Amino acid sequence: MRKYEKSSKGEMASAMKKIIEYMKGSVGIVAVALVLAALGAVLTIIGPDKVGEITDLIADGLMTGIDLKAVARVGIFLGAIYISSSLFTFIQQYIMATVTLKMSYRMRSDLSRKINCVPQKYFNSHSQGDILSRITNDVSTLQQGLTNSLPTIISAAAQFVGCLIMMFVTEWRLALISLFITFFGLFLIVFIMSKSQKFFLDRQESLGKLNGYVEEMYSGHEVVRISRGADNVKKHFGGLNEAVYNANWKSQFLSGIMQPLMNVIGNLAYVAVCVFGSMLALNGTITFGVIISFILYVRLFTSPLGQIAQGMTNMQTASASAQRIFDFIESEELPDESDKSSEMPEVKGNVSFENVRFSYPDTPDKVIIKNFSAEVKAGQKVAIVGPTGAGKTTMVNLLMRFFEITVEVSP
Repeated sequence: MRKYEKSSKGEMASAMKKIIEYMKGSVGIVAVALVLAALGAVLTIIGPDKVGEITDLIADGLMTGIDLKAVARVGIFLGAIYISSSLFTFIQQYIMATVTLKMSYRMRSDLSRKINCVPQKYFNSHSQGDILSRITNDVSTLQQGLTNSLPTIISAAAQFVGCLIMMFVTEWRLALISLFITFFGLFLIVFIMSKSQKFFLDRQESLGKLNGYVEEMYSGHEVVRISRGADNVKKHFGGLNEAVYNANWKSQFLSGIMQPLMNVIGNLAYVAVCVFGSMLALNGTITFGVIISFILYVRLFTSPLGQIAQGMTNMQTASASAQRIFDFIESEELPDESDKSSEMPEVKGNVSFENVRFSYPDTPDKVIIKNFSAEVKAGQKVAIVGPTGAGKTTMVNLLMRFFEITVEVSP
C-alpha cells in the first residue's frame, strides 16, 4: 500500500486514464450524458432570475394592481425550464447507469479470464480473499463512482460557472462579496482533499487484506481448531480489523467535514448578501427582486462546491479501486509456449526429475529443492511424504508447470 503514497495524484490520474481507455467504445455516449448533465444544471441557473422577475412584478403591482398574465407567462416559462432540466438529468442518469453496468460486467469477465492466466507466484503473494475483493467490492465501487460522481462533478461545475456569470450580470458588488467568502471555503476543501487521498487508498487495500484473511481462516477453520491457533487468529484479525477501522475513520472524517464546511460558508454568504443587499436596496441601487434572486443564486453557487467535494471524494475511492483492478489485469501472465509444443506419438507416461534445484521467485535466496532426482514409471502409484517445508507441494507445482525451473544442474 505504501507504494501509492509516493504519488497519489499521479496514480489517480493514471487510473482515470486507464478507465477512459477501457471504456473507449462508450466514450461518445458518456460524453452525451455529461453534456446533458451540464445542460440540466445550466437550465436551473435561469430559475432564480425568473423568480426575481416575478417578485418585481408582484412588488410593482401592490399599489396599482398585479399583472397576473405577466406573472403567469414567467411562471409557465419557469416550469418548462425545470421540467426540461429534470428530463435531461433523467436521461443522463439512465445512460451512465447502462454504460457503467456494462463496463463492470465486461471488467468482471476480464478479471475472471485473468485468473486463469496469472502464474502461481501471484497467488503466493496475494490471498484469495484479496483477489475476490478486487472482482466484487472494487468493481462495484468503481461502477458506483462513475455512475453517480462523474456526472455530479460535471453538472456541479457547469452550475458553478453559470451561477458565477449570472451573479455578476445581476449585481457585481454582491457577486464579489459572495465570491470572496465562497472561495475561502473552496481553498479549505482543496487542502483537505490533498491530505485525504492516501487514506482512501489505504482503506481499499486494508479491506482487501481483511477479506483475504477471513476467507482463508474460514476455509481452514478445522485446521485452526485442531492446531489450537484460535488465539493467534483472533490477534491477527484484530490487527487487520484495526487497520481497516483507522483507514475508514480517517477517510470518512476528512470527507465528512466537507459538506458541513460548505454549509457554514453558504450561511455566511447568505448573511453577507442580506446585509449588503439591504443597504443597496435602501439606497435605491437595486430592487427587492434582485435580493431574492441573489439569495437563490448563493444557494445554487455554494451547493455545487459541496457536490464537487463529495464527488471528488467518491472519485478518490473509485480511483483507488481502479488502481487495484488494473494492477491485477496488467499483472504478469503465464508465457505462451504454444510454439514450443511438439507432437509426441510414443508417450510412455514416465515422469522424471533430474538434478532439479528450485527457489521461489519472491525468495530467490531460499532454495527449496536442491539437486533433486526422481523417476516414476507409468502406472506406478507414488506417495510424496515428508515434513513441512520439505518441498512436497513445490514438486507438484513444478510438475504442473505452475513454476518454471530456475536452475538446472546437469548430472
